[in-house]
Amino acid sequence: MAISLGACVGCGGAGPLGVTVAAALQFFAASQCLLDEPYPKQADVANSSRYDFIIVGGGTGGSALAARLAERHQFQVLLVEAGGDPPVEGIIPGFRSVLKESPYDWNFTTIDDGFSSQALEGHHEKQPRGKMLGGSGTINDMVYARGYPADYDEWADIVGDTWNWTNVLPYFMKTEHMTDRRIAENEELMKLHGLNGEIEVSGADNFDKSTIQFLKAFEEMGLEIVDDMTNPHKIGAGRFSHTIRDGRRDSTLTAMLNKVQTGNLHVLKDTFVTKILIENDTAVGVEAFLNDQQFYFYAEKEVIVTAGTFNTAKLLMLSGIGPKDHLQEVGIDVVQDLPVGENLHDHVMVLYFLAADSGTCSYNESTRLFEVIKYLHDATGALSYSDSMGAYLPQSADTPNLPHFAMYPTCAPVGQLTIEACTGGIGYTAENCEKIVEANQYSEIIPLPVVLLKPKSRGIVKLASADPLDDPMIYSGTFDNEEDLEGFPEAVKFALSLVNTTYFKEKGTRIIDLTPEECKTLPELDMIKCHVVHFATSAWHSVGTAALGGVLDAELRVRGLRALRVADASVMPRVVRGNTNAPVVMIAEKAADFIKDTYGLGNEIA
Repeated sequence: MAISLGACVGCGGAGPLGVTVAAALQFFAASQCLLDEPYPKQADVANSSRYDFIIVGGGTGGSALAARLAERHQFQVLLVEAGGDPPVEGIIPGFRSVLKESPYDWNFTTIDDGFSSQALEGHHEKQPRGKMLGGSGTINDMVYARGYPADYDEWADIVGDTWNWTNVLPYFMKTEHMTDRRIAENEELMKLHGLNGEIEVSGADNFDKSTIQFLKAFEEMGLEIVDDMTNPHKIGAGRFSHTIRDGRRDSTLTAMLNKVQTGNLHVLKDTFVTKILIENDTAVGVEAFLNDQQFYFYAEKEVIVTAGTFNTAKLLMLSGIGPKDHLQEVGIDVVQDLPVGENLHDHVMVLYFLAADSGTCSYNESTRLFEVIKYLHDATGALSYSDSMGAYLPQSADTPNLPHFAMYPTCAPVGQLTIEACTGGIGYTAENCEKIVEANQYSEIIPLPVVLLKPKSRGIVKLASADPLDDPMIYSGTFDNEEDLEGFPEAVKFALSLVNTTYFKEKGTRIIDLTPEECKTLPELDMIKCHVVHFATSAWHSVGTAALGGVLDAELRVRGLRALRVADASVMPRVVRGNTNAPVVMIAEKAADFIKDTYGLGNEIA
């Protein structure tokens, strides 16, 4: 889930008060120490210094792994992050969309393929990724999702049973502190959840009016309402649980890394790793730039890369690990010929927009400053929580509890949207944004994403050159397998039938027609497919570029090399049916146990 145009009350970029409110919030929060967070201090390091482990990337996976390894006092751990500490907006749930397209974002985009996403500005998909401690876990929507048993059983078919559902479930539960009352008070559901983990998984105490109406509408459309959207045995429509604690974002950074008090963890921020040093087929350290100076750091035991789907692939290839032909093409000596960068894929999202008479959205312009004051006073109110919801459609009648498409409606009040927010946040062309913003002058807008959860299409990440400062080249591959289009017409028609439900019909809800001219003369099903291809974008859950079974063995070790592992979303050989943050935490937890096993320190989970 990625689009939340209506989710941020008074946040930057979402309305005319955005910049003023954000600046005021920063000022008051700083003066009151309301949002203080004990981020790790910058390590005092010497060139050529040595550690047991070097972890490259302080995002979701890196923060979790560093915290777990630091629990063993005999290990000296260096965590290297290209960004710095998050700003105060990174803590506030209601500001979850503000940091995208900022200096705290790598601001990646895909390459125009001349086929898909042609209705988007520049004909490319935005790929926001966090560039700071916490990584994308500091800019995401905080949705707690795991995927489904079939997802991990697919992994097991590729690389072995250590990755099947039975064996990954305890690692989800290990980090989880479940407080969502809909789940925590249900004995059967709690058999699948943890109570003693570091990261709080909570439910909103306040229910947005829009969420209530969406759930009623989906129930009227025939979907079952479920209490636990991670339930592996039942799908339908329901509220998500979120990683939020006491009105603040909770993550592997805030709940784990920031809590490390031992002296054996060393965190380097604003430090850009440019190469993994490899000698005799063994990773021995990294080359990095800090304060415009070149440093070398050495690992006595292992280097672990947790830089994310795009930057992990980039760093491996810069280090000579990747497809032989491509490395030679850009002038890099080949260390190990592996399919790094290949197998890139993502959930495919197509946004539709509905316009409705006022009354569905929970907040409007007049309530924004009041909500900011409430948050500054005691971290409550609309900025302190998320009440997002979703609805899942099954893959087939034979698999009624295995989702294939998802819908994530939200609500934007009258007059909230701007051309800049639309072109920036969504990435649509100004022409398309004008139609949405014009409707928003007098109507509430309901963004209605329809998302394919299990695409067969594959893209690739390549190096632009051997220069580490060049962004990776991201070829999405969206709809390169035409089978991905097959289910879209039915899913889209189902989603748009929301306008015919009792409540939304009373609100005069109508579809904003953004259909490209070249699609309008086609038969209905082909017209929908044509529209889908034009408006397809990423759901920001890209995975697979250093996949288990292809680049890595079952214990996340790079094949053919020693002392080098990967532990982030790039390791997923197939994307899970849901948001990828919690699965990355699970991967990091398993990586920690693999490493501890390797050095005779035992497995945390029997």
